[in-house]
Amino acid sequence: MISSTENEFRSHISYYLAIRFFFIFAVLFSFFFFPIISEGEGLYSWGTNKFFLILTFVLFAVNVVSLLFVRSVRESLLVPFACCQFLLEITYWVIISFANGGISSPYLYVIIINIIYSGILMREKGVVITTLYASVLLALQYFVVKFSFLPYLSESVLKSYDVPWESYFSRLFTYMLFFTFTGVVSARITKNLHSANEELIAKAQQSKEMERHFLAIFSNISMGFLIFENGERKYSNSYAEQFEPLLDQFIRDVENSVPGSGKWEERKIGDKVFSYTVMPYTTNQQAIIFSDVTEIRREEENVELNDRLASIGKLTASIAHEIKNPLTSLIGASDLMCAEIKATQPDSTEVDELITIIRREGTRVKTLLDSLFRYTEETKYTITMCAPCNVLHEVIDAFRLGHPDIKIECVGEDESEILGDSEKLREVYWNILTNSAEAMSDTGEITIVSERRGNSLLMTFDDTGPGFSERSIARVFDPFYSTKKRGTGLGLALVYRIVTKHGGSVKAMNTGRGARIVVEFLIKEKA
Repeated sequence: MISSTENEFRSHISYYLAIRFFFIFAVLFSFFFFPIISEGEGLYSWGTNKFFLILTFVLFAVNVVSLLFVRSVRESLLVPFACCQFLLEITYWVIISFANGGISSPYLYVIIINIIYSGILMREKGVVITTLYASVLLALQYFVVKFSFLPYLSESVLKSYDVPWESYFSRLFTYMLFFTFTGVVSARITKNLHSANEELIAKAQQSKEMERHFLAIFSNISMGFLIFENGERKYSNSYAEQFEPLLDQFIRDVENSVPGSGKWEERKIGDKVFSYTVMPYTTNQQAIIFSDVTEIRREEENVELNDRLASIGKLTASIAHEIKNPLTSLIGASDLMCAEIKATQPDSTEVDELITIIRREGTRVKTLLDSLFRYTEETKYTITMCAPCNVLHEVIDAFRLGHPDIKIECVGEDESEILGDSEKLREVYWNILTNSAEAMSDTGEITIVSERRGNSLLMTFDDTGPGFSERSIARVFDPFYSTKKRGTGLGLALVYRIVTKHGGSVKAMNTGRGARIVVEFLIKEKA
């Protein structure tokens, strides 16, 4: 059985063969280099040790071939292949030590590398096999020398074997005990390292799996999820990334005033309103869970405004009804009275001025009451397919007749159609243009830009007047709110009412050159 994965096993064999390659290369180098600096007849003597040199060349060739073909060995043959490599090299180094001092040869210590690697690859079984094999060969050394079953060796080599058998086998036992202990320890260490590595791999896989589930869950929820540390964003899900320009500012603001854990608060960042809570995530990190409630708050404001307008409408309609009838009688009576006075005092300029004031102010009050009726009455809308830009041009043609000193320019014509009441749209455009004309004192420019954005038609009205004051810009659509001396405060309120009835929206702002009114309608696609 292979104790680790096939790839790990092959890699360990390759490392072992690479180490052996350098050892054998060192031996070959010694054979050719040492005789140059010494005339001795030791192991590194070409004249007396051709057998060992040939044996070294053979092992070198076997090692090169093994390195080249180790990747192609079948999995079932990997263990026998490794075992043969260990036994082959142990045999080589025992033969080398046989000709260089036997049990006292320093080359015996190279055997420990084989035993250690056998423990790494085949655990305790490999250590037992290689240790027993080395012990048998070293014991055999002693017997073949004592019984003269050996090739010619020098006198100095023979003397190294001239020791009592108790001493020889005592040293052999010590060597083998040390080799075995080292091999078993290496096998145990390798086994523990392999177990720890497998545990780390399992934990890493578990961590990746948890991360994958984490990303799958938090990337697709319809709420924003932010992780930050010391004001720096570490993670944001897909919902949060749609507010990318605002996220860093959001994190900074939240970090400066962190609410209690689990407590929900609201914060306005730019033109967005976020409902959020902050929770601890890790030791140094925190998480923000939030949602965009801008539209909800806007709808609540619209509902509140509509409720307020409805209450005002009912009140003003009641008051207007009670005032209009007596006012009509007063205007009629004043006309009769003025006619009689005029008949008796035809040349009185003072009477003429009084008559003019009475008629003018009475007519003004009556006009105001008519506007109130028009604003408060629940009129029915005649809904048809109509093109807002075409209706606008009709209004502009009529408007220019009464305001010749105002230049009106239309940009970006659009033939998009909506479901709406063309007569009510005329009132919208007429009131917007009238409001701009009054603000510019009937002299200036009005630029109207029409453009399509997705499923919406945006119509922008820019004038060159003084613009809205900071105080009044939030109230321009409130009924009865006016900054003009004789204004009724119902023109833009009527605009707001009609546009919202059409499912659109209207906004007021300043441009730096004057005021701007933006009207947005939903486009109805043609079937």
